[in-house]
Amino acid sequence: MQEQLIRSKNLQWRNIIQLTEEKLVRLQKQYRFHDLDLEDCLSKTESPKLEEHDDYVFVLLHFPLKDVRTEHISIEAVQIFIGQHYLITLSSGKLKALEDFFQHLRHKHREKHEVFQKGSGYLLYLLINKLFEIYVPYLYQLHRTIREIEADLFEGKILKDRLYDIMSVKRQIITLKRALLPHSGIIKSLEQLHKRFISKELELYFDDVGDKITRGKANLEEMQEMITTLRDANESLTSHNTNRVMKILTVISVTILPLTFITGLYGMNIDLPFSATKVTQVLHDLENVPLGQNGIFNRLINSKFVIQLDAPHL
Repeated sequence: MQEQLIRSKNLQWRNIIQLTEEKLVRLQKQYRFHDLDLEDCLSKTESPKLEEHDDYVFVLLHFPLKDVRTEHISIEAVQIFIGQHYLITLSSGKLKALEDFFQHLRHKHREKHEVFQKGSGYLLYLLINKLFEIYVPYLYQLHRTIREIEADLFEGKILKDRLYDIMSVKRQIITLKRALLPHSGIIKSLEQLHKRFISKELELYFDDVGDKITRGKANLEEMQEMITTLRDANESLTSHNTNRVMKILTVISVTILPLTFITGLYGMNIDLPFSATKVTQVLHDLENVPLGQNGIFNRLINSKFVIQLDAPHL
């Protein structure tokens, strides 16, 4: 566990990484946090939540985190306790935006003084605003990937089935929607939460965060619709390409069918007309060559010259 602290005359921000049960017990004794809020800090909660108490507010938020090796997006939780003279954040330490903002205020003394002077509610707004900017690069990358898939499908650059890429994008959209959408209610509650440390003047600030969530939701809905359309287009193009290949193979099969019949006929151990010609010898050779290997096509090419040599005998 690691704990970092920024302190001013009337306000302190405690940033705790990798919370332990022992530390949680000490926090409960010091601040008298509710047992259910502490339980949420140690367990994996499926959705964001906000709990209002007499002298503090507990907020649990979710944010995406991508594994650079597997490209898999997981959801990281941030727990926040806010009172009149304190703000406590609990996290795994993996969210760079949280750590960067903390260190920024820690080293920018003038800015820290200006922020802390406005109270814990304003500090909460700045923190939440920074955290929701985490979603922006994910939305941008998804939009870029969708455009690349669209270009491959509709501009004739497709060299392979893009179904795996399409389903990967759909999974990322689902994960981001599951993380982002429930926050609309949380931010709305913060707007209407008029306490000593979250004043009515902050309503417009939290409304701005709510607008960010609304725009992110609209972008995800649009991208989900686009990727569904691209999936249908990919299936149509794949089916079309399969039919084209089958058509070519059918033409080849029909072309080779007479040759297969003749080679089978002259392969029987009976006397047939022209059985002593070079053409017959070629047919015997073709009979022993597996169809589909390069040798059969070379024989077909060379047999034209042989047939020309034997033409007078026909």
